[in-house]
Amino acid sequence: MTEIKPHEENMAEPVYRNYDSESLYAQYDNRSMLPAEELAAIKADQADRSNAYRDGAKRLHLDVPYGPHERERLDLFLPDSEGAPLFAFIHGGYWQWNDKEDSVFLAKPFVEAGAAFANIEYALCPTVSLDELVAQVRRAIAYLWREADKYGYDRNRIVVSGHSAGGHLTAMMMSTDWPALGDDLPANIVAAGLPISGVYDIEPLRLTPLNEAVGLTEDSAQANSPLFKKPASNAPAIIAYGGAESDEFERQANALASAWAKEGAPTEVINIEGRNHFTALNALAETDAPLYAAALRLLGLAH
Repeated sequence: MTEIKPHEENMAEPVYRNYDSESLYAQYDNRSMLPAEELAAIKADQADRSNAYRDGAKRLHLDVPYGPHERERLDLFLPDSEGAPLFAFIHGGYWQWNDKEDSVFLAKPFVEAGAAFANIEYALCPTVSLDELVAQVRRAIAYLWREADKYGYDRNRIVVSGHSAGGHLTAMMMSTDWPALGDDLPANIVAAGLPISGVYDIEPLRLTPLNEAVGLTEDSAQANSPLFKKPASNAPAIIAYGGAESDEFERQANALASAWAKEGAPTEVINIEGRNHFTALNALAETDAPLYAAALRLLGLAH
């Protein structure tokens, strides 16, 4: 009779790669990785900075509708000059939490550098499916391309970025067949992409409690995983993750970069050293941070 050692007896079966259900959830449950007080302080600071910039911005358009749903709206912050590149940002929250309002603080350094900044809102799961949520963000990007002349930025220099779920949505925008959505839409609407702390194979999320609101099936997880899609053009992608995030976020970033590089797309990976899932976003607004420098480079505004 084979002796069963205690740790072997208690080992759970892996459900994704070498992770069992509990350890897989631990890799993606970002909110549980920080003390509640620390997370609340990070979010409060972002909200305060967002409110301050929104109140003081000179050229802005708030809650611009781009589709029929009440949450299909975006904010635009514009520099003084015409013909500026546009940085289009998509907030995170695992497709089920958050609003665009607390991301406004990111606009300040971009507008001051001479870029326009769009802050995109979308409906949240479970009120819509992930398929519909992705379709909404596509409508936002198409709107921004079509209405460039109205607002005075350059439609040929739209850089799409997003954090967490927004990072995933950024990659989905980069792999979208735009001409299939409108005869007037070119394949290269997205001039460059900067996904931050995203999940690009979303199958593991289907196997965690995070899926209770999203309702992914095997088919919908596959269909909405940009890792298994080809980039729609040769637009460059800089894929970022926080150095203090879980191993899965690092693996996901490198997997997307590798897969798309094989398709001929220029890719680069940035490790935002020392940053967790939530403070990684702050680096996008820090003018001395490599992530901000990378964004300016994609916009054609590098100093």
